[in-house]
Amino acid sequence: MRKWSIYERNQLRKYGFDESDLDKYGEMPVEYITGYCDFDGLVFEVNENVLIPRVETIQMVDEAEKLLAGQTEITFAEIGTGCGAIGISLYKRLKKRGIEVGAILAEVSATALVVARKNLENFVGETNEIELIESDLLDSISGGSFDLILANLPYIPTSRVPRLPESVVDFEPHLALDGGPEGLTLIKKLLIQVKDRLKTNGMLILEIDYSHDIPDFVDVAGYQYEIVRDEFGQNRFLIARLRR
Repeated sequence: MRKWSIYERNQLRKYGFDESDLDKYGEMPVEYITGYCDFDGLVFEVNENVLIPRVETIQMVDEAEKLLAGQTEITFAEIGTGCGAIGISLYKRLKKRGIEVGAILAEVSATALVVARKNLENFVGETNEIELIESDLLDSISGGSFDLILANLPYIPTSRVPRLPESVVDFEPHLALDGGPEGLTLIKKLLIQVKDRLKTNGMLILEIDYSHDIPDFVDVAGYQYEIVRDEFGQNRFLIARLRR
C-alpha cells in the first residue's frame, strides 16, 4: 500500500479528497489527482498531458530574472511550455518590476497548450503581450529576435527513462521526458535554431540532466557556455550566449 507523504496528504486535504478512498490512484502523482501544482507562489492547473513543474525548476526563473536585470523592455520565448508555469511566472515577475514584456510560449502538444491557455487566463487574463503558439521548437515562430529564450526540454537519456520512479514513468508524458540516446537530441536542435533568433546580448537558458556538462555542447559552435548548479551541487542549467 502506498505511503503518502505529509506534503501529499496536505494537498489532498486542501482539495477535498477523502484519504479513505485513495487506493484506486496507485502511484499517480498527487498533482494529477488534485489537478493542481504549486510553482513559484502560484497554483497551476495540470493534467496528464503536461509534465508536472518541479520545485527545482523555479531556479530557472530566478536565473532568468537576474540575467535580465536592468532592462526596461524584454522579449522572451519559452519553448516547450507545457502548462505554462515557467513562462507565466517569469512574465509576472518582470511585470511586477514595471518592465515592458513581449512573450511567446510555444508547445508542440496541442493538448498541453489547452492547459497552458487555462493557466494564462487564470493568472494574466486578456493580453496581447503573451502569445501561445503550437510549434515544434522554433519551427512555427516567425521572425523577430529575443532577449531570452528558455526551455525545459526533455533531457533524460532514453536508457534511463524506464528506470524512473513509477510515479513518473507510468503517468507523466514520455514526450516531455525522453531526450534521446544522450538526452541531448532536442536541446542541440534548439541550440542550432536559436543562433539567428537572439539579440546581440541575448541568451538561452536550458534545463539539463545532471550528467551533462560543457563538453557535451561545444560541438554546437558559436556560443559561450556556462553551467549553473542547483542547491545540491549538481549540474542543472546551461546558459548559452552568442560568441561575438
